[in-house]
Amino acid sequence: MDPKALYKISYGVYVIGTKLDGKDAGCTVDAFIQSTSSPVPTAILCSIQANQTNKAIKQTGEFTVSILPTDVDPFIIANFGFQSGREADKWANVAHKYVDGLPMLERAAAFLRCKVTDFKELSTHTAFFCEVVDAWQGEGEPLIYGDYQKNLKAKAQEAFKAFKEGQPITRQQEKWVCSVCGYVYSGDIPFTELPEDYKCPICAAPKKAFIKQP
Repeated sequence: MDPKALYKISYGVYVIGTKLDGKDAGCTVDAFIQSTSSPVPTAILCSIQANQTNKAIKQTGEFTVSILPTDVDPFIIANFGFQSGREADKWANVAHKYVDGLPMLERAAAFLRCKVTDFKELSTHTAFFCEVVDAWQGEGEPLIYGDYQKNLKAKAQEAFKAFKEGQPITRQQEKWVCSVCGYVYSGDIPFTELPEDYKCPICAAPKKAFIKQP
């Protein structure tokens, strides 16, 4: 059997956020699917039993899902997927926020908050059956797992290697351009983290007038 054939099953890449003993926990997953749409949206998450996040979900009974976009920084995937929360505070390495006390990424294609209603132990994974209790739109198109394998996996490995060697974390720089005057934002603070009352320093256009360039 060629396991790479399974890469072509169409699903995404996600960061799960939850709590364990009051501390932030989470990991990168790909096995997350919507199972029903009505009367209440439901989903299924398959989580590796040996992972700390699996224990955290069982303890907390809920979690967030940050749906990664196509232009995600490869380090985010590596940070949550290539190390254990038993040894590292993963959330301390990335921009994040909290919803109802649970962590999620500052930026993603979309966000979900899920509540576990049941679970079943499989051979190596736990299948968590969940209600989607809230959902928000984000920015960008969702990353497909096959595209991650083809285009981002090697970059994520390189980013994690540099991180473990003590090199500064380098993040992909987004280019935000004022649609009114063409000014290009170049500040140290990521554009998405600027206050909502930010204005273009050239023409005073509001933050919503800026457009992200590829």
